[in-house]
Amino acid sequence: MTAISPIRPVRYWNGTPVPFITSWTKEVAPPQPVTVIEGCGGRGLGFRDEVAHIDRHYGVPWVRMPAVRGGRPDFKLVHPLRGRQAMSRLLCQVCGGPTIGTRTDERTLFLAGSAGGRPIAEGEQTMSPPVHAVCARLAVRECPPLRDRGWAAALVGYTPVWGVAGSLFHPHTLEELAAKKLCRVPFSDTRRIRWVLATHLIITLEQVTPVTDLDALVDEEAEAIRTSHRPVSGSGADRAGHGQTSSAAPRAGARG
Repeated sequence: MTAISPIRPVRYWNGTPVPFITSWTKEVAPPQPVTVIEGCGGRGLGFRDEVAHIDRHYGVPWVRMPAVRGGRPDFKLVHPLRGRQAMSRLLCQVCGGPTIGTRTDERTLFLAGSAGGRPIAEGEQTMSPPVHAVCARLAVRECPPLRDRGWAAALVGYTPVWGVAGSLFHPHTLEELAAKKLCRVPFSDTRRIRWVLATHLIITLEQVTPVTDLDALVDEEAEAIRTSHRPVSGSGADRAGHGQTSSAAPRAGARG
């Protein structure tokens, strides 16, 4: 049996790579039928027609949005489902493949926008999922904010969940508070977390080692995959192993 490479072909649109987590114009959020529900921990936000194993993750209701990539990519928006999947499963935000098992030291690479050259810090929270080294190299070359304003990268040993970001609702009126603004709520805030409609999962970066040489990381990644007997797919397109799928630069790598 041939093993599947953890590095997946990147989706392209009009010749531009599109990150796995990017939303597309055909993915429009429907009205969210929120209401007050009674749960095991008391009153909180939920859906009138809620199906818990679909609508609720980490004990929090998640915004409903179709996953039907089509139209054109909206690089400013992260798709709630794909973003959560990438963060909770440590999938690459660019290609969607697993990052676990692509390094011999079992650490994970994270990439962030850094206009001032500030490195990723120990204990920093982020909404940006991890990335393969080869996908990071593609991103810093093709993504205008990263290419033109700077970036920072780090290998991370531990990524505990911290909380969520989303829309916060008033517990009595169900009025959305701070409309059009993401509210970050830690899971430790047991009062507010019950009234959030989440769109992003937030993790903490621990055991952080800043890195700058992406080419060296790409070589280490390729060797780790080779020695684990998993072929690198699409190795002809960018030494990093990217192929294309038919369908503009990754912009979801900005610091969360």
